[in-house]
Amino acid sequence: MKIKRFFAPDMRQAIRLVREEHGPDAVILSTRRAEGGMEVISAIDFDQEAVHAMADGEPAPQPAPYEFSFGDEDDGAAANEAASWDEVPSSLAELTARREPEPPARSADPQVVWSQDPAIVAMRQEIESMRGLLQDQLSQLAWGDYTRKHPLQAQLLRRLSRLGLATPLARSIAEAFTAVKEPEKAWQLAVQHLVRQIPVTDDNLLSHGGVVALVGPTGVGKTTTIAKLAARFVQRHGRGHVALVSTDSYRIGAQKQLMTFGQILGVETHSVSSPEELDGVLRRLMDKKLVLIDTAGMSQRDVRLAQQFGSLAANPLIRTYLVMSANTERAVMEETVSAYQKVQLDGCIITKVDEAVTLGASLSVAIGAKLPIAYVSDGQRVPEDLHPARADRLVKRAVNLTKVHQKAEALRAGQSNASMNLQRTGSNAHV
Repeated sequence: MKIKRFFAPDMRQAIRLVREEHGPDAVILSTRRAEGGMEVISAIDFDQEAVHAMADGEPAPQPAPYEFSFGDEDDGAAANEAASWDEVPSSLAELTARREPEPPARSADPQVVWSQDPAIVAMRQEIESMRGLLQDQLSQLAWGDYTRKHPLQAQLLRRLSRLGLATPLARSIAEAFTAVKEPEKAWQLAVQHLVRQIPVTDDNLLSHGGVVALVGPTGVGKTTTIAKLAARFVQRHGRGHVALVSTDSYRIGAQKQLMTFGQILGVETHSVSSPEELDGVLRRLMDKKLVLIDTAGMSQRDVRLAQQFGSLAANPLIRTYLVMSANTERAVMEETVSAYQKVQLDGCIITKVDEAVTLGASLSVAIGAKLPIAYVSDGQRVPEDLHPARADRLVKRAVNLTKVHQKAEALRAGQSNASMNLQRTGSNAHV
């Protein structure tokens, strides 16, 4: 075995020196920052069994005396520098002991792992960054080529993307109208095509009632939505036909909030903390036309979701609606739908539409998951800010939101240009 130490200004040059001297079969024993660069110790003809045997305290075969070479052997300065590095180890076991403490007893054969070296980790991160930059540049080149070959379709795809639609959905719609040569006509056809793809449900919840549970993450507005639904039902059928049930025993004040809504509406309200209590309460409320169940808000990664799903699935009379906030990122919505689809979902309710910049994310998720949209909420007023979902109204609102956003961007750009001109004028006047 031949062990050698290399010095270089950075890790890349040190690795290159190792490869030039020892070849691709070299093993990096250690790296550390030294004055003026990096120090790397490598070995050739590396005997891993010998390392294991020495680490375990067993005698290892000695094929030949180890040859240690630190830098240029004819250079006196290098020899002095080598001597200043404590002292030359007399065996590979001593060298290993200097590098790291003796590992605990192992039940399996140990493996030499160098991937956690800080310098190698830094190199890996730099490579990943370069890869991302290259992918971005290739994507821009591909988009430029697509724009030159299909200018009308590229313009249509750009307008659909501004709605916030997922790229695969926007591309599929744009490619459906490649034969249309008029931009505005293609846009109108694309909008109509989008309307036909959005799944919606009839307003049978407020018309026919039933046992309905709202599920979803914390903060999406489940309790407020229940208050709106209950108020609408009271307006149509009277307060004696509605009951509210809270199963949220985790969040402080959640049950109290629902109780407050129940007192304001004058409807019967119950709180339960177990599936057995829920079954008992539902049996006592069989005479009610509409029973609304407010569940605990849980993240899509919460381990308690399985328990909640079990409670809802145990009663076949319960219809479950997922509540999603329109101002949530599309990736989070997709993960939420995937997690909550483990319980049979009858539809979804989109809230906080008034706080969203675009509606494309919500529409893309509903279309991709084939999850019907039942209601849309766009404010805190009870019950005014709750509307039955209509596909054409949703698309129209999505287009209007995009126009508002574009005007705001143009206004900010104009203000920025005016500020720059003012600064430039002031600078010239000062001169």
